[in-house]
Amino acid sequence: MPTLYQILGIRPSATAEEVRRAYKQRALETHPDKLEPGASNVDKEHAERSFREVHDAFTILGDVEKRKAYDIRMYIPTSLSYQKASDEVKRKMEDRAEWQRQQQELRKANMAEIREQNRIAMEKARERRLKAVEQAALVQNMVDELSQLTPEWEQRKLHVQQVSSEQFTFFTSECLGLK
Repeated sequence: MPTLYQILGIRPSATAEEVRRAYKQRALETHPDKLEPGASNVDKEHAERSFREVHDAFTILGDVEKRKAYDIRMYIPTSLSYQKASDEVKRKMEDRAEWQRQQQELRKANMAEIREQNRIAMEKARERRLKAVEQAALVQNMVDELSQLTPEWEQRKLHVQQVSSEQFTFFTSECLGLK
């Protein structure tokens, strides 16, 4: 089976301009309309097939990306050295896949550890909140009992708050130079 370069009659190192010129020339040579009016159906089919091959060759070789892909597929070596290189590439790919799998497992383990640490921290925070609520209730009960046992205590508390408030007002007035 001829290569696309052979179909267009060019060498593999041909420039884009050479590919274009070769296509125009081969398209004119193989175009089915160039046949004699009395050509047989076999000749017409052969001409159409040839013209289609020329067009397909130009479609691939005329596009830089398609040409690169074609060249890579076309020139894959089949020698023993390639087999060794292929085995080496295959081994490296397998090593890479194993490394990726290990990294994924490590990430999963790390995420599980972080989730567990978060769960424990949340549980401790919840326990602290419950303990704080219990302590606040206990303190309130103590204050209520103290108020019931010593009625003057409430009066003392109000007096201390009033004095503190007055001292604060005096202190801020002095600091701000209002007096």
